[in-house]
Amino acid sequence: MDDLRLAFSKFGVLWAALILAGHGALRKPSIAGKSIYFIVTDRFARSGPDKDNYEFCDLATMPNPLLPNGGAWCNGTLQGIIDRLDYIEGMGFDCIWITPVVKSLDYTGYYAEDFFDVEPHIGTKDTLRALSTELHKRDMCLVVDIVANHVRPFVVQSAWTPDALKTYLGPAGIKPFDKEEYFHTYGKSPATPFRDYVLGGVAQASQSQGSDKVLKERVRKKLTECGPRVMNLTECNCFPGNRGPDCPGYNPQLQVEGWFGPLADLNQDHPFVRQKLLEYVQYLVREYDVDAFRLDTAIYMDKEFLKELQDAAGVDILGETTVNNISYHADFQDALTGLLNFPAFYQVHASFCQYHLGGDLGNYRLQGAFTPQLPDLRKLWDIMAFQSTPGLYNNPDLLGNFADNHDEFARITYYCDHDSYRIRNVLALLFFARGTPIVYYGTEQSLTGHQANVLEKAALKKSGLSDKGQAYVRESMWQTRYNTSTWQYQYIKQLNHLRKRYGIDEGEQELVSVYHNHLILKRFPTNGGEHAVWLFINNNQNWTGESPVLYCPAPWEEEAWYDAFTGLRAFLRNGCYMATDSKPKLLVRGMRGPFVKGVETLSEPKHVWILWVFTALLLGCTTVEL
Repeated sequence: MDDLRLAFSKFGVLWAALILAGHGALRKPSIAGKSIYFIVTDRFARSGPDKDNYEFCDLATMPNPLLPNGGAWCNGTLQGIIDRLDYIEGMGFDCIWITPVVKSLDYTGYYAEDFFDVEPHIGTKDTLRALSTELHKRDMCLVVDIVANHVRPFVVQSAWTPDALKTYLGPAGIKPFDKEEYFHTYGKSPATPFRDYVLGGVAQASQSQGSDKVLKERVRKKLTECGPRVMNLTECNCFPGNRGPDCPGYNPQLQVEGWFGPLADLNQDHPFVRQKLLEYVQYLVREYDVDAFRLDTAIYMDKEFLKELQDAAGVDILGETTVNNISYHADFQDALTGLLNFPAFYQVHASFCQYHLGGDLGNYRLQGAFTPQLPDLRKLWDIMAFQSTPGLYNNPDLLGNFADNHDEFARITYYCDHDSYRIRNVLALLFFARGTPIVYYGTEQSLTGHQANVLEKAALKKSGLSDKGQAYVRESMWQTRYNTSTWQYQYIKQLNHLRKRYGIDEGEQELVSVYHNHLILKRFPTNGGEHAVWLFINNNQNWTGESPVLYCPAPWEEEAWYDAFTGLRAFLRNGCYMATDSKPKLLVRGMRGPFVKGVETLSEPKHVWILWVFTALLLGCTTVEL
């Protein structure tokens, strides 16, 4: 590793070796447990003459001549982010994560054309350096999205239809990977020209998951269990969660060498490709003082290469590991220091908001569906419990917890149908459960973008319109005028404050109890605090939100415990806790006075005491929602 003595203005100290299990020395402080605000650069903030143009960018869902799935430029920039750092810092975030900065065919940055240049639409190399500098002045960190699996498409077409006009681009102009030999050609015969292989239809990584028909038959014969109640989600290629060595017909070679849709798949076993990708991450750290990376499509690359990439980077890498097989997911932390927590993500919406990302056994027709079935937190609990197995993950503090993003079906406000109580509980779990909380831009402004569901797709088709897919969840931000008075903005600010005040940004966690409508866990402070804090979460709806909730078990009642959100003393009796409403509660020992100016420390309302007496007499300590 070169330059192991980089100076970091962010912390004002020189760091020696920080060793993580299975990895070399990090050149920078770890981002473990830090809160991250995720930004699609082109959609977040404009600069220059467009800075004061607050009109919604309709181009976000307009067709792109080269990319028929939608996505023209909206002209958000790196300078725009710099100009809005006060807004982001005001919520208390430790880091920002930005989409790839490479010169790219599209606005997202995931269709790379030049790895060592910055996309002119979003800024310059100097602007990227300035963003890094401004963040570090605020003791914040910069996480940059990178893609090492693929580059832009080699074929573009006028529409996603079989008879669409296709134009072959090939590798020409892609820097530094401008030769055919740099790309995977799984299944190509020696006699087939590369161009014909590409135009004829390349092998797809998505085909590596095996056969849904085989899985369905095994489930029918009760030879296989499949679904969220299976501890390791064994043999589930059912959507969501699309990979795993237990899937019938799983093909690991095709997973690595198949192309990701139309995106040309880099061959990391080629010496030139491997070396340039390693140089690329070192270049970003050296030139732009990057603090960490998010690695796109991590499961589609060989783990040995991922280990080399991690060691070359010398900073944390959060891998996009889109799987729900937990053991298989954890294996990737032997290569990368951090992982996005997809196993938990896939269950959050059904557990809190009665929303299912997909149907059983890969039934994509049901993708994006509300269900009358009551939400059940036990499904999410099973995943959290299994992920807490000692030694399973090298560093649970580097599991990136999130509720939505730019790729999946919708935003959390849509998933939860604007239910403020459920959204509060989801966010509280993200921030107070062990891991690194990640919030997608616009959550604090109630953005509700979502891909078309089954009914909406039918309506679009009937009207002769096409579905723009992911472009719907990457809407522009500036029409909100960056309002800092929304309840979500203030609530996220509070969540960030409490994590730091009570030392629960990192450290151990204990799962205490679960019921279908509530979950209890304890976090143990890393800042010298003597006592654990207790988190009480539920999935009750707005219409029951003001009703008291009884949680069992609870902290020892002879000690004074307070809700850190409000300063109210907790009402504890017979080993249970009677909460005043369905908002999440964080109980801490010996709190005196408000945590923020203007919040008074009060006694519990009298009606809670009265309800407690009746509940205790009639039900004892049975866990119920009142």
